[in-house]
Amino acid sequence: MNYQYGSKSYGNRKSFSPKRPVKSFLDLEVYQKSLAICVAVVKRVVGQDELHEHVIAIPRLIASAHSLRFSDHDKSIAILENCMLKCNLAVVYLEQYRDMYNKDIEIEFFEEQVKSLLTLRNKIMRLQMSWKKFRENKNEV
Repeated sequence: MNYQYGSKSYGNRKSFSPKRPVKSFLDLEVYQKSLAICVAVVKRVVGQDELHEHVIAIPRLIASAHSLRFSDHDKSIAILENCMLKCNLAVVYLEQYRDMYNKDIEIEFFEEQVKSLLTLRNKIMRLQMSWKKFRENKNEV
């Protein structure tokens, strides 16, 4: 085994480094990943307005939800729900494009983006649950 903490190595364990604190929506992993998916899809899949609208909206909605999480908690949770819906719809549009219109883009690109969108959806769901739990804990105090 190779464990590593800090600069020391201790077998085959990965080094532990805590996540950076979230100071703005730019620090959220879900925002960063959604932006990367958005850029990849919009650059490669041409002429699919509905798909583009959904993937472009996801990072924007995450930023909006982050801004509202304290002032209008219920609305921020609803916005995250909308993000998850847009992830699902983007998967549908990607698969439809792949199966009906695609001639040039390799199938692996679509599989990678679908996998990334479904992973992103799960991360957004966990973020939503975390925000709900934070609110519940705050109300108990």
